[in-house]
Amino acid sequence: MHWAGAFLALVKIALLCNLRPCDVRAGEIDDAYEEYDSALTIESVAAALRIPGRTVEPVFADQYLPRRLEEGGYDFAFNIAEGPLGRRSREAIAVAVCELIGLPCTGSDILTLALTLDKAMSRRAVSPEVPVARGVLVEAAADRRRLMELRYPVLVKPNDEGSSKGIRDNPIARDFEAASERCVWLQRRYGCRVLVEEFLPGPEVTIGIAGNGSGARIIGMMEIAPAHQNGPFVYSLEMKRDFVRRVRYHQPPRLSTETIALIERNALTAYRLLGCRDCARLDFRLDAGGRPHFIECNPLPGLHPESGDIVILSRSTLAYEQLIRGILSAAMARVESATDETEALAFGGCSTR
Repeated sequence: MHWAGAFLALVKIALLCNLRPCDVRAGEIDDAYEEYDSALTIESVAAALRIPGRTVEPVFADQYLPRRLEEGGYDFAFNIAEGPLGRRSREAIAVAVCELIGLPCTGSDILTLALTLDKAMSRRAVSPEVPVARGVLVEAAADRRRLMELRYPVLVKPNDEGSSKGIRDNPIARDFEAASERCVWLQRRYGCRVLVEEFLPGPEVTIGIAGNGSGARIIGMMEIAPAHQNGPFVYSLEMKRDFVRRVRYHQPPRLSTETIALIERNALTAYRLLGCRDCARLDFRLDAGGRPHFIECNPLPGLHPESGDIVILSRSTLAYEQLIRGILSAAMARVESATDETEALAFGGCSTR
């Protein structure tokens, strides 16, 4: 089947997801399920994909996912699943199942999803083509000695988490002792490796990209700033939970035309180097000299219709339904292109069209 231009022909779509529970269970940390999607997000994405004659079914990405997909008779999968908690490569699991059973799926592949969740690895993948702040990955107690190599203050955060888990209102350490203590606290609380980066005091900018290959394009960019400046700004979990009161989004960013163009070039380069597909959101931060540095890439950007950063940054040019359907259309075109290439190789390099 040729997927591009066949949006109407998809009869049954699996919406791969993980539903955030209403309450955190006893003994769990309060942001344990922060990456999981709300019922509103899941239903909003499903509604955007539905047309007359088409079924869109939420399919939870848990241990029963292979059986659900095998029995479901789906034509395509739309992926927003985060996977089981505590797994270093959890975001790649749902896509791995799709690849195993041959079900085409939106978004990046297994390698990219695993790579980008690991902040230290994604930094290594984009550098030196895209600048990154100096940093140290802390896994064992001996690693903390390397924190003395950094210039302070530093930002201390979990290496393998998303949605600002572990990045609370006090993630900045002013000296070696404070950074070391914060590392120990995060490792005990989250059981994770810790990334410590020299703090970049300039503005934070997030940028959305959609498409594939030479067709990848910028769909929006915005500066994320505090509503009230009280010391260094960090887009922490508390900020995100209370974004209406505490955050201001500036579109376009309050930066020079040259700086915006440089961020766009760096974002497209990082998107390519990380192997992103269909859609992603990338975060940058400027140093004291105004030079942008790559912070991280999210190939599964949050799609909450009100608070999702990629939804907010693209709102002036894309309606929510257009954004969601555009991700699916990009994936369909990509699958068609890959199918054509495979067919050409099978027939001695001749096009089957």
